[in-house]
Amino acid sequence: MDKLWDIVIVGGGLGGLSLAAELAAPEFASLSVLVLEKRSQYVRDRTWSYWADTPHRYSYLERHQWHQWNVSLGETMHSQSSKRTSYASLDADAFYKAAVQAISQSSHVSLRMESGVANVALHNPAETLIRLEQGDTLRARRVFDARPLQQLEPSALVQQFTGWEVRTECDVFNPKQVKLMAFEPHPRGLHFWYVLPYSTRCALVESTWVSPLSWQPDYEAELRQYVAKLCDGNAYSVSYREHGVLSLQDAHAPITATIGLGRRGNTLRPATGYAFIDTVRHAAQLAKTLHTALRTGTDAAWQPKAFQRAATEHWMDAVFLDVLMRNWQRAPHYFMQLFSRATADDTVAFLTGQASWQQRLRIMRSLPTMPFASAALSRAVGQRV
Repeated sequence: MDKLWDIVIVGGGLGGLSLAAELAAPEFASLSVLVLEKRSQYVRDRTWSYWADTPHRYSYLERHQWHQWNVSLGETMHSQSSKRTSYASLDADAFYKAAVQAISQSSHVSLRMESGVANVALHNPAETLIRLEQGDTLRARRVFDARPLQQLEPSALVQQFTGWEVRTECDVFNPKQVKLMAFEPHPRGLHFWYVLPYSTRCALVESTWVSPLSWQPDYEAELRQYVAKLCDGNAYSVSYREHGVLSLQDAHAPITATIGLGRRGNTLRPATGYAFIDTVRHAAQLAKTLHTALRTGTDAAWQPKAFQRAATEHWMDAVFLDVLMRNWQRAPHYFMQLFSRATADDTVAFLTGQASWQQRLRIMRSLPTMPFASAALSRAVGQRV
């Protein structure tokens, strides 16, 4: 209780480590920063993929990039390609190592493992108390919260997936093109296969569902059957496994003295499940504004801003998810129509949140009118009521 930390970051995952690595720079040496992480060690536990439209701090860690991708339904396939934008993949352990190394080289940022947080509460306008699960209490001027969201209700809409990194002894995969979504219509949710081919003999294969959390498919059986088909009967081994559940609803964390990071800060895009780029950019933006405040001597009044998504994107995402939930069996057809009618540049701009008004209008025109107009009207009426 003796030390008053300038900044405490609760949670050392993607959101927490991204900000901590930014604050480890020499220009923040006047601050004392502490990261509290519940886990005991960092291992590869997920794979982040995203549209690499511009370089970022961790671009050099990308395992692979692709300039071609496709979606398919049955025998129908639509392919897209872009020379200026790639689809990139980055293993979590590479990010963890780089961020932890940046922190370890700093004299003013500390990372404390095996430190779960039980409670965060405002003590007075200038001080927040953080109570650890072990019973200790810490004091901080500002707290950023990057912990996972609280337990979801069974009815919550989620993207859940299980992936295997598959290795073969003969050439099986096309390393030039990502299988972004290979749909299998199902009445309980939107189901598709996702294949990231790292080489002709290695790929990450995922079974992905967008559905209520209550729907729990047999991932192992699904993957065994699909991988056997994908490998055309050739022998394969599984070198890595991952599983994830991403909430596709906005985070509604209790109002506290903290600023949310990562999923708790709504950097996950509901319509796509992507979060990496927005999380990293939010951390960089926070550091930039803090640096300005320190340089001008206004840091005492610095107000860190929560991540904000454009209202238009938020509305389009909500309408899109409403349409999917109305008829899961039809949902794959909407994606197929989008990828067949929209250009690669328009599609990527929309998925990355960088679309202009003209591109958003073209995206809307590429989708069937009636189901989306009906969902938009229902949402507008519901908001007025």
